[in-house]
Amino acid sequence: MKAIALTNKGIEDICALEIKEILNKPSETKKGFVLFEANEKEITKLIYLGRSFTKILLIDDLNRWVKNRTFAVRAENKELEIKIADKITEGKVDLDNPEVIIYAIDSSHYGIDLCGEDLSKRDYRIFLGPESLKGNVAYALIRLSSFDPKKRLLDCFCKSGVIPIEAALFSLVKSVHYYSKDKFLFNNYWEWSEKYLEELDSEIGKGSLDINCVDISMNHLNAAKKNAKIAGINKEITFSRIDFKDLDLKYSKIDCLVTIPSVPASEFFKQAKEILSPKGKMVLIMRKNVEEFRKGSQDFKLVEERAVMQGKEEWNILLFQP
Repeated sequence: MKAIALTNKGIEDICALEIKEILNKPSETKKGFVLFEANEKEITKLIYLGRSFTKILLIDDLNRWVKNRTFAVRAENKELEIKIADKITEGKVDLDNPEVIIYAIDSSHYGIDLCGEDLSKRDYRIFLGPESLKGNVAYALIRLSSFDPKKRLLDCFCKSGVIPIEAALFSLVKSVHYYSKDKFLFNNYWEWSEKYLEELDSEIGKGSLDINCVDISMNHLNAAKKNAKIAGINKEITFSRIDFKDLDLKYSKIDCLVTIPSVPASEFFKQAKEILSPKGKMVLIMRKNVEEFRKGSQDFKLVEERAVMQGKEEWNILLFQP
């Protein structure tokens, strides 16, 4: 069966990586989405265990799906919705409470929405600030840093804690949808799905993690702690209130430094030199002061730069190594 995995523009390669890791399947990367093939159980597994996606669509005979059912077509614009709806001769349109939702990216790429709500939505993102990242974007940063459960990760401006929380969930192979299994639309089509999701939960791991959530603001730390507790992984993360300039008094040999920098570039790089491992990676994401950080320093080399869309805002990701 052919399918489409949608994601944020700028992290399509992370989406393809997940498809390879979870399903051991090849994929074809497009702008904002990835094409792949899988069976029903594999698609279900990808929806539940995936972290970088926003939606997954099944490419199939639309008329077969909507026959004797109500349906609605969703797209970014009304014109596209009408164009796709005109292809359908079965079923009955119900824009308010459809049994089947068809989502269209463009006139050539559309399919059955098996998810319902945006997969990048995280139930734990309750206590947020003005610069809170989406969960799937934070996850992409973690993968760009080459983080794995054996490595030491630090977010030194943790704010609402999204980066450390995503790192902990990834390390434990715990679904970001663990507490909301009933929300998926595929439950309406495949009666075996509920039991299958419970089977997938048996893969959740345990172990000692070195994931550090740091901020000078007590308000930020409290928000991060509350969000982590909602996610069910607060005991897997170390929370510390530390001024950035004092980080070297507690930390050294950090493998993955992933954060939204909140100090000038010169100050940031000076402290990063003291705490980052010689083989470590530093992944920074920001909306402003990009040029200041892009210049780097004599101690760090900018090895990759990319833009990622979060909603309608463009953020810049910079990857540095010593």
